Amino acid sequence: MTPAEFERALAEDVAQYVYDPLGFTYYAFPWDSGELAGSAGPRKWQGAVLETIGNHLQSIETIYQPCQVAVSSGKGVGKSALVGMVIDWGMSTCVDCKVILTANTDGQLRTKTWPEVSKWFNLSINKHWFSVEAESITIRNPAHKRLWRCDRITWSEKNPEAFAGLHNEGKRIIIIFDEASSIPDVIHEVVERSEERR
Repeated sequence: MTPAEFERALAEDVAQYVYDPLGFTYYAFPWDSGELAGSAGPRKWQGAVLETIGNHLQSIETIYQPCQVAVSSGKGVGKSALVGMVIDWGMSTCVDCKVILTANTDGQLRTKTWPEVSKWFNLSINKHWFSVEAESITIRNPAHKRLWRCDRITWSEKNPEAFAGLHNEGKRIIIIFDEASSIPDVIHEVVERSEERR
């Protein structure tokens, strides 16, 4: 198989999971080897969240409505890993997908969430599609780099409008609040208003 044939086959495989984040997660990562040795797949609760997102997208009644998922759990249970899986699935399976990732503090984003997101992108079978930087992940295709991206943004109660205007008509938008209970309501309200205007 030539490199071009491999890329075509990979793109076709990945495209099958556009509405199936759980299936993508099993397909894209090297389970039970290397860094994932001893793990046959996502944890049960992570799989349930991925399945919930997939069910939402596969239902004609909900596909065009925002999918809102909240996870309440303790430390070290794999929340940031799930964030990495979701972002990688979202960007891998939808052209010009936009992702905004924020957390309760810059330290949380910089030292905990972002390294985990970067790890999952680097484990992915299609890691060569993306450029993982200190504050963003972008598609390597220069024609799409501005639109097909994940940005790490620290919220500011003084500047909630930084989260306004999230438009991506006909495409996918993913917004993730890590440690959401510590993020002021005004930030959530701005994002919800942006969703309503879409």
